[in-house]
Amino acid sequence: MSQHQPLDPNTCIAFIGGGNMAKAIISGLLKQGHNSANILVCAPSKTTRHNLIDKFNVRVHQDNTAAVAFADVIIVAVKPFVVPVVCEQLSEVMQHDNRKLVISIAVGIKHATICQKLNHSPKVICAMPNLPAAIGEGLTGLFAGPNTHDNDIALAESLMRAVGETVWLQDESQMSTIVAAAGSSPAYLFLFLEAMEKAAIEQGLPKETAIKAVLHSAKGAISMAINSQHNLTNLRHQVTSPKGTTEQAILAFQDGELDELVASAMACAATRAKELSIG
Repeated sequence: MSQHQPLDPNTCIAFIGGGNMAKAIISGLLKQGHNSANILVCAPSKTTRHNLIDKFNVRVHQDNTAAVAFADVIIVAVKPFVVPVVCEQLSEVMQHDNRKLVISIAVGIKHATICQKLNHSPKVICAMPNLPAAIGEGLTGLFAGPNTHDNDIALAESLMRAVGETVWLQDESQMSTIVAAAGSSPAYLFLFLEAMEKAAIEQGLPKETAIKAVLHSAKGAISMAINSQHNLTNLRHQVTSPKGTTEQAILAFQDGELDELVASAMACAATRAKELSIG
């Protein structure tokens, strides 16, 4: 990858679909200073369009093909089964303007399928962002075909780096694992923190104290891990004194086969991503 360049604030970005992930990316872009006038969302629902205007002050349109005339980059953010239909709609207009980069953030839609539906366009990149993109702390897995131009790769990198970090995949088959490790993982962490909060309350802490203890400890631990030169195992050992309180908790997790449970959950997520695959 070439050196990362900041996203040009004049870049016009169109979203096909106004669901949660589209909203997360839009929120992240606006927090980074992107001009709302340079963002268009195409959505069939009048209610969705009005909500997007109220929340983000972005441009909206009911016709997906309006994205082609407006945007430098089009982000397809609809349900997987809708992607082929959207691409066919776009392809009719893009025959006369093939300069648009299309980024699909739908789970399981093969790169080759999207290219084929867009008249064999080489300007296609598949992406899997996660929800923390909404606060500029996302992680996006990206895959580009061998014929993708360096300029398009740089544009996709700049756009997704505006809402977090990126990883580029050498093999498209790795996308299902990115779904399990990044796309779905915020929910795993929320579930674990929910369980900690519940246990702390049951052991006598007031709810507000329990929430603060759990969330700030998690935030501190993650910040330490990101900024430390030590790996996760070493960091865990630093907190785990022999025969101490932490060791007893760790042993309880291990007795419950936490590693196996996590591996099974991630395998289920990856398998489902493959089952949703189209193309």
